[in-house]
Amino acid sequence: MENGGDKQDGDAPEGEEGSGYRPPAPPEGPRAVPSTGVRGRGGTRKGVYVIVAVLALAICAGGVWLMLRPGGKQYAYVRRSTLATSYSGDALIVRNETVYTQEGVSRIEYIAEEGAMVERAENVCVVYNSGFSDKELTTLENYRKKIKEYHRTLLSNSTTKDVQLDRLEGNVLALGMEVQMMIQEDRGSLVAQETLLTDAMQARQLYLKQKYPDDQKLARLYDDENTQLQRISSWTKQYAANAQGIISFYTDGYENILNLNNYAGYSPTEVRRMFNGNIPPDPAITKNTVAVYRLVRQGTWVVLLLCRDRDWVPVEKNTYKLLIEGFDSTVVDAKLESFTRSGGELLLRLSVAGDINVGNILYVRTCTVMIGESVDSLTVPSRALYTRQGRTGVVIATEAGEFWTAVTVVANDGTMAHLIPENPGVLYEGIPVLLF
Repeated sequence: MENGGDKQDGDAPEGEEGSGYRPPAPPEGPRAVPSTGVRGRGGTRKGVYVIVAVLALAICAGGVWLMLRPGGKQYAYVRRSTLATSYSGDALIVRNETVYTQEGVSRIEYIAEEGAMVERAENVCVVYNSGFSDKELTTLENYRKKIKEYHRTLLSNSTTKDVQLDRLEGNVLALGMEVQMMIQEDRGSLVAQETLLTDAMQARQLYLKQKYPDDQKLARLYDDENTQLQRISSWTKQYAANAQGIISFYTDGYENILNLNNYAGYSPTEVRRMFNGNIPPDPAITKNTVAVYRLVRQGTWVVLLLCRDRDWVPVEKNTYKLLIEGFDSTVVDAKLESFTRSGGELLLRLSVAGDINVGNILYVRTCTVMIGESVDSLTVPSRALYTRQGRTGVVIATEAGEFWTAVTVVANDGTMAHLIPENPGVLYEGIPVLLF
């Protein structure tokens, strides 16, 4: 053959490119050509997809294995917390008080200050019965006016200076000016200043009465005054406190109906009626009966609470924090004596005792009350709760193994659960519990 027509190894024969011809396989053995590791584009993309899929399956399988294997369980730690809840409702205040009444009263002369603390046997007021006429007081004032005018006459005829009388007169004038300044400047206690002024005027009056012991006309005028005073006293009755307490001349008609002797006998329905202003009739009160005053004793008082959350189950003998409307920010401890659920109402009977000023609730009868309870508890994720044989508990993890212990669930919002352990020596803050 001619050199120009020779075919080199590996060349495709002429005219056979599209005839399905395939080059011979690479030689094997010592003559084999080493692989370059380079593939076509299509093969590279498919290989990447395969690798990613294999890795994803491996990761999922590994996660399942970690969760299922004994050393891969999930745990949470027990935490300490305080669960605070509050409840509100309408309430009636029951005080340790006594109201004093009298039939046929025409007028009352108050001696004690409204809201003042009085001691036993201290004068409270003077009551005038229905047979008394104001003309008697007019007559008394006329006698006293004549006494003052005659005193002026005697003093004007005196030629000697009375230092003691000038001092007493100066005290009266100074205290009177002080009252005027307090009113203008709106400062100080007018009640206390009035007491000082009254004492100063009485001291001056007593001195004038003793200054002229031998004057017959002055003596007759004083006799007329005393006679009229005795005449007036025949129509009056003096009231004195029979115990220590706070005096008030304002009453609301609940005093005999609702007190510490009978509050426990009222049903929720009856309390609701009284809250709405429907006071049961008092057989001891007639149309001519007048409430003279009431004496409120310090110490225990009671709150009858109609709770708005009627599904709440309170715990008797528990102590709750109590806030009364109008109490500002004052919170007191109230002990739950008992509760009754009937007629669609939940009635709580709460007693308040201790060193608390009853004056804060002296005029409060119906009000809105809020009570709260704080429970020291442990918290775990809700997933830690596990029920066994109808009892709820958690599984704790210790060095000796895993153990189930019973708990009382106080609250559970689906995420966290507040609980109280039945065995505090086993379940406490910081211990791990198994999650389910």
